[in-house]
Amino acid sequence: MEREAAEALARGKAAEWLGRQQSLREQEWEMHEKCVAAARRALAAFMEREKVYANLADIARVLEVASKLGRLASGMATDKTELTGEDGGPIRVELAAALNKVYGVAVPPANLQPGEVVDVTEVPHRGPRPAGEGSGSKMLPEPGGKDAHPTEA
Repeated sequence: MEREAAEALARGKAAEWLGRQQSLREQEWEMHEKCVAAARRALAAFMEREKVYANLADIARVLEVASKLGRLASGMATDKTELTGEDGGPIRVELAAALNKVYGVAVPPANLQPGEVVDVTEVPHRGPRPAGEGSGSKMLPEPGGKDAHPTEA
């Protein structure tokens, strides 16, 4: 019985707050329209150089307030949102970790000393060569294949 009474009270409060929100939205929208109208009148007066009581900065501020009120009244975002990393910090891209995950970690020879140069030997390429390599051919077949001559560019 107590639980039902608590739920009924909560529903009543929720309805009351929905009414307040709707009333506030209506007031914000009305103020939005008044601000836009005032900014239009001020801008027209400024452009015609009549008696001007506002400068462009004042007009811009009125339009900014009008926009914010209009967005609030219509349920739209008022500020840009940014993506953040853990705990609201910046997003960090761990490039080294990503490369190690894809390609694995290079293991230097056990007897390599810091600053020592390592000699490497070229390994002949197996398979078709990419376009632009060699003697102007688009693709070369594997060495010793049935079509062992280059295709024409």
